[in-house]
Amino acid sequence: MYLLKVRVDQHRCSLAVATKRCPVRAEIISYILLNDEDALFLVKVVDAENVTDYIKEVERHPNTKFVQILEKTPIEASFIAVVSDTTGIKAFESSYCFIKTPILVEDGSKIYEIIVPSTSYLPKAYENLNKVGNWKVIEIKSIGERKAGLTEAQRRALKIAYDLGYFSEKRDVTINDIAMALGVAKSTAHKHLKIAISKLVERYIQEKELEKSVELF
Repeated sequence: MYLLKVRVDQHRCSLAVATKRCPVRAEIISYILLNDEDALFLVKVVDAENVTDYIKEVERHPNTKFVQILEKTPIEASFIAVVSDTTGIKAFESSYCFIKTPILVEDGSKIYEIIVPSTSYLPKAYENLNKVGNWKVIEIKSIGERKAGLTEAQRRALKIAYDLGYFSEKRDVTINDIAMALGVAKSTAHKHLKIAISKLVERYIQEKELEKSVELF
């Protein structure tokens, strides 16, 4: 499983366009796709002195079909809006990518947090995003699986091995030396070190695969 943060310029979405004209940081708390073109959004804006102007900008946009204010103060507001733009959401959902809410909206863009089961789904998602607008992956990491996580014993074995010079170009240290330093049997030290190295290599390969998937687009 992988978690990505992707910034997408959305010039058709009134919620995003309005943040360009009236700078605020809005959050899409939840959404429902009503049909192929329309989506209903629950939006929250906090700590924004121009929240009233922002909502007016949203209402004036030709792709806004409906706005209903739920709560409002001089600097905060919650409202629902029906907007004729599902391109960003469908770009991810049609590629088997799960969108985590809230979706941050700022400076004409939406920042999506995406959970994807495999990097093999990303090329399709990136291809779809090319039809939406400019986009950029701003964060990507592996989540969920614990294989790359080291146990305390594995971390300790790795650190002792490193401190003793086991990974130096001229290796003057043996597994037996590491076992003595750890106070464990040679077979135990070898097991901890072997698994730790395997996990780190696996993590490295995963990260390189992620980087490669982004570079392709």
